Amino acid sequence: MELMVVHYLVHKVVGEVKVMAMMTATEARKSFFEIIKQTNQQHEIIQVQHKSGNAVIMSADDYESLQETLHLLSQPDFKQKFNQSVSEADSGEVASFEEVFGEPL
Repeated sequence: MELMVVHYLVHKVVGEVKVMAMMTATEARKSFFEIIKQTNQQHEIIQVQHKSGNAVIMSADDYESLQETLHLLSQPDFKQKFNQSVSEADSGEVASFEEVFGEPL
């Protein structure tokens, strides 16, 4: 059994689709510090519209998680290994915390 540890971001809203908030650059400038709090506390992603092109504001943690997810998904055998890990877990082929880390939980 191969141990696979995956850190990922799942943003799920039951019963509705979460749409990225949009605002103009002027609106974003006026509420910049509130936007930073909102992206970090509520994991909101904000698209800022500007005539020279749009930009996206998101928390650093969410950005790092997205980069990690993209890296994992770009690995040729990731999906097969991930599905195998899920099958093993579903069938009870799991290792305890102590077996994995060598110390009790």
